Amino acid sequence: MLWYTRRTMCKDRCMPIPTATTEAGPRRLLRDVVFEKMLAAIVDGTLEPGERLNDEQLVKWLGVSRTPVREAIAQLHTYGLVEIEANRFTRVSVRDDVVYAEAAQFLAGLHTLAREWGTSNLDAATRKTLSKSIATARKQLKAHDLEGPGTLLDVQGELAKASGNALFVETEEPLRIRVNFLRPREADSYDWDALVAVADELADTIKS
Repeated sequence: MLWYTRRTMCKDRCMPIPTATTEAGPRRLLRDVVFEKMLAAIVDGTLEPGERLNDEQLVKWLGVSRTPVREAIAQLHTYGLVEIEANRFTRVSVRDDVVYAEAAQFLAGLHTLAREWGTSNLDAATRKTLSKSIATARKQLKAHDLEGPGTLLDVQGELAKASGNALFVETEEPLRIRVNFLRPREADSYDWDALVAVADELADTIKS
């Protein structure tokens, strides 16, 4: 787990200064490693909405050169998770209810297709795995756990992958990540009973 210290005197929001180095792992493209680490930090709130991103601090944190950092930031920008204003700032995107509503509506349409296209391609092992994931999501939703809506989205993302349509997957995944980032963090923002019903319907679809 990474631990951070923050500068206490900043005119603008300051990004955390990490004290840990990158972890050893399978050899992969640096830009992919950097992207995944930055994505995780944004999704889990380590890098907060509105946080300014400083290249030098990111280079120090990730132990890489500036190039893969800039490539990762560019990809995060295409995902809608980073805002770039030339010669002014690069920062984590701020949550926007209107953008969220539009993105969620689009994603819901894609997930309708994911059920239609992906379910018939599932083998027995994958059906079993997804059924367990849905059961986890249902338990979270019944408990009004804010992780539940994200878990439910990810199950439907697996159905998109099962479609075998690369273009579909390339469209669904960034949008799902964006919706998960933008979605509300207040329990009273959700219709929990409706989400449980979606989980139940999805479970029946996967079993059939």
